[in-house]
Amino acid sequence: MDRTAVAVVTGGASGIGHAVVADLAAHGYHVVVLDREHPTGQPPDGVLAVTGDVRVAADNQRAVDAALSRFGRLDLFVGNAGVHDAGTGVRDLPAADLADLTRHVLDVDVVGYLLGAAAAAGPLADRGGSMVFTLSDASFVVRGNGTGIAYAAAKHAALGLVRHLAADLAPAVRVNAVAPGGVVTGLRDARGTLVYDRPVEISEHIRAANPLGLVLAPDEIAPLYRFLASPHAKGMTGEVLRPDGGLAVR
Repeated sequence: MDRTAVAVVTGGASGIGHAVVADLAAHGYHVVVLDREHPTGQPPDGVLAVTGDVRVAADNQRAVDAALSRFGRLDLFVGNAGVHDAGTGVRDLPAADLADLTRHVLDVDVVGYLLGAAAAAGPLADRGGSMVFTLSDASFVVRGNGTGIAYAAAKHAALGLVRHLAADLAPAVRVNAVAPGGVVTGLRDARGTLVYDRPVEISEHIRAANPLGLVLAPDEIAPLYRFLASPHAKGMTGEVLRPDGGLAVR
């Protein structure tokens, strides 16, 4: 990897995003992290934290501008910031509350991706760069995985976003995604409650649900983002890697 490569990662203060930041930094990237929370601990050399909200266009632009002003270029945009819906079904809330929840999840998980892509598209095109988005098994599976209707709708929409961006930005920018199965992280729902509040029990449920009988950790998934941005994936755009234990053949 060119040791001057530069990435912007949203939602990089925790969970999968934090692991992606660590992996990129360990392999020579400079990284700008956009998150509502400041990363805990001392960031690695070459990692710059920008506090902001992915739902705000100006905050996405600030992160991209920080990459350009601090490091001089942008090679990779990782759209990762997300929020869950706590498995809420269509009959679980009054209609007005369900609408509010769904708008919130869509704003973060879809509009946030779109605004980040819009801010990054020009600089990435200048470098022949890449976008990689975090999807989910909920982009393909809607029952048995703890997802509710808002989160499933958002992740299905994000899949469409990836495919549209891939067609729209080719050949200058490649756009791909990673769709893990359940990964026990600090992901929170729209109320701020931990989704994986019973990690041992939830891990066993995830393990039992997929054919390979496994539960991956964030640092096992993170290298896939770097692969999709690398020359090894130069023939790939509009694709989704699914490290979900084989749910497609369940």
